[in-house]
Amino acid sequence: MIEANMAWPPKALAKVVERTRESQVWWEGDPTKLEEFYGAGGIGRTRPGVAGKLREFFWGKQIDPASQPSKKLHAPIAADIAKLSASELFSEPLTIIDPTGDKALQDRVDLIFNTPIFHGDLFTAGESCSALMGSYQRVVWDEEVADNAWIDFVDVDKAIPEYKWGRLTAVTFWSELSGSDERDVWRHLERYEKGKVVHSLYQGTPTNLGTALDLGAHEGTKGLVKGLTAFDDEVGGYVDLGVEELAARYVPNVLPDPEWRNDLTLRNLGRPDIRHDLVPIFHSLDRIYSSLDRDFRVAQAKVFASESVLTSMGPGRGLSLSEDQEVFTRVGNKFGKEGEMESLFEFHQPAIRVLEHDQGAELLLRRVLSATGYSPVSFGMSDEVAQTATEATGKKELTVKTTKGKARYWGAALGPLATICMQIDAVKFSGKGVAPSEELEIEWPKFARESDEAKSRTVQGWEAGRAASTHTKVSYLHEDWDEKRIEEEVKKIDEKDQVPSPFGSLPPDQNPDPNIPPEPPVDEVKPAEE
Repeated sequence: MIEANMAWPPKALAKVVERTRESQVWWEGDPTKLEEFYGAGGIGRTRPGVAGKLREFFWGKQIDPASQPSKKLHAPIAADIAKLSASELFSEPLTIIDPTGDKALQDRVDLIFNTPIFHGDLFTAGESCSALMGSYQRVVWDEEVADNAWIDFVDVDKAIPEYKWGRLTAVTFWSELSGSDERDVWRHLERYEKGKVVHSLYQGTPTNLGTALDLGAHEGTKGLVKGLTAFDDEVGGYVDLGVEELAARYVPNVLPDPEWRNDLTLRNLGRPDIRHDLVPIFHSLDRIYSSLDRDFRVAQAKVFASESVLTSMGPGRGLSLSEDQEVFTRVGNKFGKEGEMESLFEFHQPAIRVLEHDQGAELLLRRVLSATGYSPVSFGMSDEVAQTATEATGKKELTVKTTKGKARYWGAALGPLATICMQIDAVKFSGKGVAPSEELEIEWPKFARESDEAKSRTVQGWEAGRAASTHTKVSYLHEDWDEKRIEEEVKKIDEKDQVPSPFGSLPPDQNPDPNIPPEPPVDEVKPAEE
């Protein structure tokens, strides 16, 4: 529970904040911040359990800049995995529908949810969820922004959840307001509980929540006062939702997290794809990446020549070797096999170990992908091209399974919360919003689709073998079409394929040539005489 002058972040969530900071620095991928995080006195070096692994770390390792200047490169594998997770989930938009078929309600649902803005927000939240272990959703509204309620997404390290029997019962979202500095920090807290949202304002320090103040004491919360339903001295001002539901949900990235399975709160938060146990591998990948760059850097061709083959540039200007000179006739200062004097003139070209670096990095990358639940082909590590849906699914089987699992977490949160959002929308925007009578449903796109080119080859094969009807082919090519649109397309194709008869309305099976006598009916054919 929130109390004045409590430690911040709360001790119960200190582990989450610490873990999220490490995931964040790899997600961002800034080499300077990686050095600071794992450098002397950095958070990464003071984290429990790190001491034994320091020798494995690549970032933050002490290097004498005089003898070996730092030329480290970062391979953004962690960020690519988070982006892959979001792409597999939300690259094709989901659809929220009203199962009762209420047109007015469906139009309102389409206005709020089935839009590019909401789908873009989902994609953004999906990447954050993968990188930081989870994502919160909450219902918000602001008449100055839009004439409807909508769902807002909040990162996992900006909320304090309360669980009972593994179910979210309340959650407090917090944000730092303008005017905060290293000494004084202003925080706005929004506690979502059943039927209401409680607002409060605190002034403290970076490590202490501080004292509660009136909402009107800061410009960032002053505008909330007029929208409060009531004010309570103990909890602050609150807004009545008009719906006796919790207007917030949480989506874990992946469950369970073995490390926190005995913590009644943390066990529900899940684990990120940028996991702490993969951090040593991320360090090793960056080491290999930087080593390959060093090979290219030091692999410039070198020429070793004795003074006898160098050209004097004049007094005080030293000697040089012309790169365009083709013939050298001077004798040098070393003895050959026969005892004669000869010049030293040698070329040296260091090897660039591209293949060795690539193989080493691939081994580590496959380990990371296996741990996070993604197929190498999803990461562009195969030149094979999927020809059919079965092959596409087979080559991405691990990715498809992981994505379906994550989609269940998202569906369990978005379906109920979208319904609550529509209920609140009907209360706050009377005359515009429509409250649903049943829970809204989510239609997910197919995971691991065939390309249009692969589908066309399949249909060509069906056509050649006369193995499918026009209806089947159209349904296969356009999986997102409804039955009415499919029938219209089938009718157009059939009408186009019909060949008009040159003999008017004669049936196509009747022989129109008058020179060929018609065949007698079957029952009039006489048996041949013996």
